[in-house]
Amino acid sequence: MKKTIIILILIGFSTYSCSNSSSLSKRKDDISDYGLNGKVKSLKSEVFSLIQQKDTFRIGNKENSSGLDRNITIEFNQDGKLDFEKEYYANGKLINEVLYTYDKDNKLIKRKEIDNYGKGSFYDNEFLYNSKDSITKWIMSNNDFKRIHKIKRDDKNRPVKMEIFQNDTIVYVYKIEYDKYDNIISEKEFKSKDIPIKIIDRTFNEYHLKSKEKVVEYNTWDTLVYESHFFYNSDRNLTLEKHNIENNSSLTEIKNSYYENGKLKESVSKPIGSSYFVITVEKFNKKGDLIEHSRIPSDESSKEIWEYKYKYDYKENWIEKINFKDNKPLRIIKRSIQYYE
Repeated sequence: MKKTIIILILIGFSTYSCSNSSSLSKRKDDISDYGLNGKVKSLKSEVFSLIQQKDTFRIGNKENSSGLDRNITIEFNQDGKLDFEKEYYANGKLINEVLYTYDKDNKLIKRKEIDNYGKGSFYDNEFLYNSKDSITKWIMSNNDFKRIHKIKRDDKNRPVKMEIFQNDTIVYVYKIEYDKYDNIISEKEFKSKDIPIKIIDRTFNEYHLKSKEKVVEYNTWDTLVYESHFFYNSDRNLTLEKHNIENNSSLTEIKNSYYENGKLKESVSKPIGSSYFVITVEKFNKKGDLIEHSRIPSDESSKEIWEYKYKYDYKENWIEKINFKDNKPLRIIKRSIQYYE
């Protein structure tokens, strides 16, 4: 349920749901959100175990989804919008599905989520728009409840407030403030009308890139206050993030390096301020796909390394991924991709 609400909040605040509004202007369609190239019609992904045999391995039985490796079928319409998503168990039984309905102008007007695990619960989502084709209300409901999200927009059509009603009572309020460049400088979340849950304040540099973020979380047991600082290279790529700074001796430092094409090459995350910590290193290829993930403990524990090897089709979409851990094969994911072209 929580995941569903977060996804729909992003849809409802579609035009300005990032700290830097310009980042969303680069969004093309649902196909690009999945990291796919070309005019994709459908994608089918299947997960199989791998069985090692001396110096090689063979494909074993089909496995259930694991993390990002999923048994799914997705279809897009010719405008690149999602028609449906379906996920399956290894035995072929349907787990859940999401169905999308659009109007004649290709605006999303209905989204139905069906959970076939257990009793087969569902959520119906209906979206209403203003004259500028921006969402101003969405209604989430099933047989047991109804929740209404009302989105207020300013004279620039930017979302500035969202009120969530259930049984005619306000349960949550979200507020957003902008600077003169449309950067989101403040986000406030409240329970009921005015009980604070989280407040985020941001500052930006001269290139409208986020430079500092302060977060205050109001929990029942304590109030947490922490900051994150962001640093960029001459190409305006994020090279250093000092994350969750509670004091000068407690934070996580994230260092990034890039290929000449601007794609992320390596990201190293190191906690600072603890006697025991784990350094996380992620490496990517020039296409942007993860090729290595490693965990390096600060003590004498063994280093763990996951590696990923890919095969690509003519559109540069991967159609096969083999997962290894410490040089031992784990699983293979096969994808079948169909195109309109």
